Amino acid sequence: MTDLSIDADWNSLYINGEWTSGESEETLAVEDPSTRETVAEVPAATEADVDEAYEVAVDAQREWREHPPAARGQVIQEFLHAVQEHSEEIVDLLSAEVGGTRVMGETSIQIASDHGAEAATLPRRMKGEHAESNIPGKENVLQRNPIGVVTVISPWNFPLNLSMRAVAPAIAAGNSVVLKPATNSPITGGLLFAKLFEETDLPRGVLNVVTGRGSEIGD
Repeated sequence: MTDLSIDADWNSLYINGEWTSGESEETLAVEDPSTRETVAEVPAATEADVDEAYEVAVDAQREWREHPPAARGQVIQEFLHAVQEHSEEIVDLLSAEVGGTRVMGETSIQIASDHGAEAATLPRRMKGEHAESNIPGKENVLQRNPIGVVTVISPWNFPLNLSMRAVAPAIAAGNSVVLKPATNSPITGGLLFAKLFEETDLPRGVLNVVTGRGSEIGD
């Protein structure tokens, strides 16, 4: 079973469905805010790592957008199942990484699950419109299409549900994602998503997670 404890190995980027050390050997310490104790380390990604993540995401999205709506919705449902299966570990992670109480952790999971459940319905609701035109021989057609690669830079204070609010709808709608979590919450706001999506049928490269300093890779 997937190890989601704070003691697991979180010192890798997630690019093209693989865990990689990236271009640099530099790491960032993850501190327990209540004790300032280092509880984990994550990679400090470089611009080259980010560029690779986007190149992968572009290629993966071309195929992902062609998946049937039901298949895209099913992947989000599988992800939500993984969240519930690992709920106790996620609560513990939120406590260790951002100092969250048990109530905060359980509430975050509930809110994140609500966001995900709504996102799972998006593929079935992406409908176009058709109307007659005022110009003879013409007609008006509106199509709703995926935009491509979605960049998600998520905040630290409620990392699970705030990342979910952006990642799940983007993927459900047929986009790929490059997720850069906050430096204070790189696990629960980012790398956790990669591990949970590995328990689904999401194709490689649709979700990529890069951790690092916003001053270096946030642009």
